[in-house]
Amino acid sequence: MATHIIHPTRTIAPEQLDEFLARGWRPTGQSIYTSDYLRTDDDELHGCLQIRLPLQGFQFKKRHRKLLRRNRARFRVAHELARFPDGELLRVNRLYMQAHPEKTREDLEYNVMNEDGERVLNTQLFRVYDGKRLVAFSYFDVGRRVMYTKTGIYDPSYAVHSLGLFTMLLEVELALERNFTYYYPGYYAPTFPAFDYKLQLGPMQYRSIATGDWLPHPALPLSPTDRALEDPLTLNRRMLLEAQRALVGSGIRAEFREYPSFTGRFRPTREGENQMLDAPLLLLIGRPLPLEFYFVLTYDNEAQRYRYDVVRTANLYDMRVQLVSQQGVPRFTTPVVVHNRILETDRLLLIVNAVRERLRAAARP
Repeated sequence: MATHIIHPTRTIAPEQLDEFLARGWRPTGQSIYTSDYLRTDDDELHGCLQIRLPLQGFQFKKRHRKLLRRNRARFRVAHELARFPDGELLRVNRLYMQAHPEKTREDLEYNVMNEDGERVLNTQLFRVYDGKRLVAFSYFDVGRRVMYTKTGIYDPSYAVHSLGLFTMLLEVELALERNFTYYYPGYYAPTFPAFDYKLQLGPMQYRSIATGDWLPHPALPLSPTDRALEDPLTLNRRMLLEAQRALVGSGIRAEFREYPSFTGRFRPTREGENQMLDAPLLLLIGRPLPLEFYFVLTYDNEAQRYRYDVVRTANLYDMRVQLVSQQGVPRFTTPVVVHNRILETDRLLLIVNAVRERLRAAARP
């Protein structure tokens, strides 16, 4: 289960949020989701490594203490329970969106309430003022002994004051005052540098793809070897290319495809409805079947198993998907659901034999 979302209808208890975060889930708005993959606005795919900052024995870096002192002297800070966004929050968000359209969204209320107008998380807010003028704010969720940062927004004309980092430092400072154990800044993507700033906060832990354990992240600055720390997408690609070599070597047609429409799993499903395919990459096996059915092979990083499935079109259209990636990798552009699982195993020989037998059966008149 690499990509999934839960839309709670009841309040998530503080200790429940702690457990969700420890298991690799994280908030989005007033929902809880997990995904090992990132689909960026330019329709590129990246693997995500989830990170957290241990707070026991933590000390701010010298430059961070200096920034806290300087900005506290320059600005006024207010801390409150997050409510429906008011005009000054919307104004700053519009300014930020003009400069960074990929880093925020117009409907700020998404952070504090669900589609039914309810809040299930303890979402709080820092506001930063220059006199009476709001110049920055951040949303964060509070558990029993952990904190998760949602978003930090600032007026771009104040960029020289590092207000995005400042609000994160304010959150860490508050977590320390409350004797919390971890501060979660979400994830970063080794092949997409936009989130690397999160690693600057201090000695991080990252969550192992295979075991779910939290391990020390390599110290900064990252060496070229560390930068190649195998993220989920890199691992997934390696395992599928290994399977492709085995299949092609046995005379079986197996075409590698990216599958950006894995994000369809964030779409709410009705009871009894088939789940969208949970994979960012796949091998298209043989030729398409009648009525828009396909044989596909995917790899589950967490279970460490291959999955050989019959999938069918989902009667959805992915308006964002590009035919090929920027690196020229072809895409499977049809959103699909899993119709039938033929085999799940960690043994490639079993996969090759099952594929061969199934293709023979499908070719019979």
